[in-house]
Amino acid sequence: MLASPPTARNAVNAIRTARYPERTSRRLSPPQHMSSLLLDSQTVEKHGMANGFGSGSSLVPPNNISSRESSPPGPAHVQSQDFYFADGNVVFLVERTLYRIHRSVLSRNSPFFRNLFSIAQPADAKEAEGSSDEHPLHLPHILVEQFDAFLFTVYPSWRPITHTTEALINILCLATKWEFATTRAYATEMLTSRPLSPTLRVELARAYDIPAWLLASYVEMARMRTPLSDSEAERLGLPTVLRLGRAREAILRQRFKVALEKPKTDFFDIPIGRHIGCWQSMARSLYLVLKNAERGGGTDEDLVEEVLAASRRLQDEEPLCDSCSNSHLFRARCARWLDVDGDAVIVSSIFNLQ
Repeated sequence: MLASPPTARNAVNAIRTARYPERTSRRLSPPQHMSSLLLDSQTVEKHGMANGFGSGSSLVPPNNISSRESSPPGPAHVQSQDFYFADGNVVFLVERTLYRIHRSVLSRNSPFFRNLFSIAQPADAKEAEGSSDEHPLHLPHILVEQFDAFLFTVYPSWRPITHTTEALINILCLATKWEFATTRAYATEMLTSRPLSPTLRVELARAYDIPAWLLASYVEMARMRTPLSDSEAERLGLPTVLRLGRAREAILRQRFKVALEKPKTDFFDIPIGRHIGCWQSMARSLYLVLKNAERGGGTDEDLVEEVLAASRRLQDEEPLCDSCSNSHLFRARCARWLDVDGDAVIVSSIFNLQ
């Protein structure tokens, strides 16, 4: 829905500044350090280094996000190699590149553009913005590579396109901004399987209203042995940092409870009476792992694997039976014993997630 009165001039301004409408009654506000869409250029560089993209990362969702500003209209314009169609009927200018594309393609996929193009043009339509190369519709604060990546998802292509993680974030940003539901769903699905840091995933989930990403990210951070960096804490915000602290303490208490208390029901998938010695050995291994973590030792690797490694070191003193020594059975039984799935219940309760 357009926030401006239905005039051609206001419509042009709307395409540059529109935000995706609220999808729920509870607004998910972007982090304070982020721009109106996601990140400023300084935060972008920190994200790139923190998430393996390198200091030269182009992880820069549009709108006030790059020191490389889009250039104002000028004589040195070039036509896009991929998206300048002879039969196109709307012209956009991104940096110094002209895009001549089809209103029908945009309108078919986006209610925002459908509403935009339904607004009456002035009497002298030849001079209307977007009508020609001489009068393009200028999109500031968007880079050519960002707009290209977005259009490759909007226009069907005979060649397979593999988008980088940075490109997918930019696609998500523009698809949300301009209400391309199918493109937004594609970017969300692809990013779900990409190895983003939990901090960045939380930022994206908040900025673009993707609540399904929040719980898994909070659980991952609550399980970490290492403290949050100052940068991560700032990006997440004080309320989230405090809740993560409570979640870590609750999970650690539950782990010690498992290590120190005899199971009240069958151990693993078999009666505990047959494996009381195995349980005692594994409980001691878990206790040693937890105490080492309390002292700042260990890593953020899989807890079950750490317990298995500790049990192997104790084999001479407290050997496991042949069945429990089987690494495949050990992992399955130990995961059930530790109730690692219960971590999500703890975190969900602390963060009031459904």
